[in-house]
Amino acid sequence: MTMPYAVTNKRVFSRLEKQMIWQKPTSHQTSEIELRIASEIKNNWDDTEMKIMNVLLEGDAGSGKTQLAKALSYDLQLPYTKVTCFADMDKSDVFGALLPVVATDDKTDGELLEAIYQTDSLDAVLKLIAQHYSIDLAAAKMRLAALVSRVDANEQEVVHYKFYPSEIVRAVEKGYLLEIQEPTVIRDASVLVALNSALEPNGMLNLPTGIIKRHLDCVIVITTNRNYQGNRPLNESLRDRMQHAERMDLPELAVMVERAVAKTGVTNLPLLTKMAEIIRLLDETAKTNAIKGVAGMRSYFYWVNTFKQGQDVFKSLYPKVIYKLTTEPNEITLLEQALDDSRLLVSLRQVLVPDASDALKEIRGRKISAQEADMRNITKEAPSEAVLQSYEVKDATDAKNNEAELEESSNKTTEKPSPEQPQTKGEREAHDGASETGKENTEGISKEQNVDIETYEKAEKELRKELNKKARSAMKGTIHEKEGLIIQRPKFTKEDVAKAQDLTQEVLPVVTRLTKKITDILENDQSEVYGKGKYSGTRFDASRVAYGDYRTFDKKNPPHEEPSLALALRIDESGSMLKDERIKNARLAALAVASFAEKVNIPLMIYGDTADLSSREKTSIYSYKEFSDDYLYLGAKLVTMKPRQNNRDGVSLRLLSQKLAEENATTKLLINISDGQPKALPDYTGTKAKEDIQAVMTEFERQGVIYLAAAIGDDKEAIKTIYGSERFLDISDLETFPEDLIQLISRYL
Repeated sequence: MTMPYAVTNKRVFSRLEKQMIWQKPTSHQTSEIELRIASEIKNNWDDTEMKIMNVLLEGDAGSGKTQLAKALSYDLQLPYTKVTCFADMDKSDVFGALLPVVATDDKTDGELLEAIYQTDSLDAVLKLIAQHYSIDLAAAKMRLAALVSRVDANEQEVVHYKFYPSEIVRAVEKGYLLEIQEPTVIRDASVLVALNSALEPNGMLNLPTGIIKRHLDCVIVITTNRNYQGNRPLNESLRDRMQHAERMDLPELAVMVERAVAKTGVTNLPLLTKMAEIIRLLDETAKTNAIKGVAGMRSYFYWVNTFKQGQDVFKSLYPKVIYKLTTEPNEITLLEQALDDSRLLVSLRQVLVPDASDALKEIRGRKISAQEADMRNITKEAPSEAVLQSYEVKDATDAKNNEAELEESSNKTTEKPSPEQPQTKGEREAHDGASETGKENTEGISKEQNVDIETYEKAEKELRKELNKKARSAMKGTIHEKEGLIIQRPKFTKEDVAKAQDLTQEVLPVVTRLTKKITDILENDQSEVYGKGKYSGTRFDASRVAYGDYRTFDKKNPPHEEPSLALALRIDESGSMLKDERIKNARLAALAVASFAEKVNIPLMIYGDTADLSSREKTSIYSYKEFSDDYLYLGAKLVTMKPRQNNRDGVSLRLLSQKLAEENATTKLLINISDGQPKALPDYTGTKAKEDIQAVMTEFERQGVIYLAAAIGDDKEAIKTIYGSERFLDISDLETFPEDLIQLISRYL
């Protein structure tokens, strides 16, 4: 059989090495990515300068990374082996370790014992012995018993130590295709950096037994997930040594269906397509809402297989897909809501029972129990199709009327200030703190509260000047460069302090409960502490040799880690936030997040903004908290948040993104809380505003900033279009918004 991508035609393998070359099952579907990588490696194999020997596959669980690595073993005709990384992996796990052996090891059983050391169960040991000696399992048991007898007979002999190289060393030395799985989970960043020299074309590893040179046929494939809990960014120096990298996502629908046919034997293409669409929807919804589970190809295959077995696919959807994503009730509700809105389950039922399509016209979503209806405060059944159609006619008429009213209201808004705002420029500056030289209103700060009023005022004044200077500098080269921009430090009164205390007490039970849950998860050991009495490790303890139990090594415990998250909140303070108490709930959410962030020590920054307060202030930014601020009177400042005028979203997003990108954190999360489309004078709206916001996100996503847009108003679809479905959060219940927001943030810790 011709192997077009084989790179080892002239190489002679041992019997064991031939068995290690992966064989493609009949269900394997060769992908475009597989052919591309195999072709790249083959075409550059003889080029000493441009040879491709290190490949990075990065993507979600179930996207086929390991399957692709194995397929490359077949394509290139290289023996396949793998190493799965774990959190407290250290250099002894990467290179190998000194382990105690008995005298017979080196004479008669050395090769077999070395293999047994890498096996983790009795069944695996017996299978290994049977394979090694080409005997059946019964004979393998006798062979193992004889080996144990020889070891027992020599147990009184002097203990010797032997260096057993790791699978990484073995693959590098012997020229195998090595898959290193999930290196991003390793807590000690220096561990894999030690492999850097081996990743070079003529790389070497310095071992206790001598220097090992990298075999010319060795290909290393690193497979890792993206942004999963417990993962860390792949070290830059290691990433730079990858000569080829691929992003592994769920394949196209047609490819998913093709693979499902090959894997399960199910040939109902409309059914497979609809099930694939549901998988993709659930995966997208999970990412949007920061649900840590994954709906991938594995879930798809096993769900399809339940149909083959005659099970109800609507019931099996939960154990095969949804419960693999999450078992948290609130998160399951989000997934179910996405399915209801998409009507994919209705379409799936139509595919399964085509004759029932007429009856399904009355179905507009799943029917819930009385208990769930009570929990969700639903008191009426959904109206019939005929009633809904009559509503749609009325809604279309109302929409036109509302559009005209909004346009008229917008025109009025640009001509004069909101009734809540002072009418003159001087009054506005006194009211909103627009004057950079004006004295702050610090009523409510007293000597009894241990605050030096003059020092506080002076510090606020200097900080405000510095913030304005940096903000205007940040706007250079943007469409906002010539627009008036002022950064405010909100003033507050004694009444605001008291109100903040009351509101904080309102959200305190939720904050306390979630804080305890998170702090329990984040407890880790200190990295300076060594665990003693280990079979292998980085430090030899000669004093323990006398015990004769082989526990003669010390191993460093996993390092302690603080929550590596920096968080920025942007809150829309446009006039429409007055509707349906949106600003009230946004304020409560901000107070809850601030209390949570203070308790778990998350760097936090909060900005509110509006536009067109005056001709001088085309954009007004309210700096409630900078990363460098403490939490003193933050609650009182947040209480002053209110609906104002228009909104120029791109300015505040750019300022927050720039400061967030400068933070030293693994995860940098920016949450935008808004109820409508951006709109400000003279022409900041529509396509212009959308392109401005998307340009900001594109620029700073490259610097590690993650964006989430929480839509709490009527323009949810417009916000979804601007920010993208993968960044969109639909906040349907404003009453639970504070708790939902904290739970969302905690998923990024």
